[in-house]
Amino acid sequence: MYTGEYTADKPGTYVAETMAKQDKTELGRDALTFRREDGVAENFGAAQNRDLLEKLAKDTGGNYYTPSNARKLSGDVAVSEAGITAHDNLDIWDMPIVFLLVILIRGGEWLLRRKWGVV
Repeated sequence: MYTGEYTADKPGTYVAETMAKQDKTELGRDALTFRREDGVAENFGAAQNRDLLEKLAKDTGGNYYTPSNARKLSGDVAVSEAGITAHDNLDIWDMPIVFLLVILIRGGEWLLRRKWGVV
């Protein structure tokens, strides 16, 4: 196993290609594409803002979960009333567009068979 480091001087897309050889025989090769973005927005505010998350949860009627109480998450989501879900099951024949499509296909087949003298 070999490791290496490279620091990209300018922003942009880079391709790193590696090749393994033994004497003059190539054993394999691989390429990796990576991108350097310029600016501080990439890592800006990467730390967790627990106070803000707890306030958002309180203001919106939600909960803030830590790893120690994350087991309660699945039960709380199942009984949550934070959304309205409505299921409307329709039979395929109750949709006029499907009915018209079937009629057009069957009619087209009949017209083609008549044109070819099969009917």
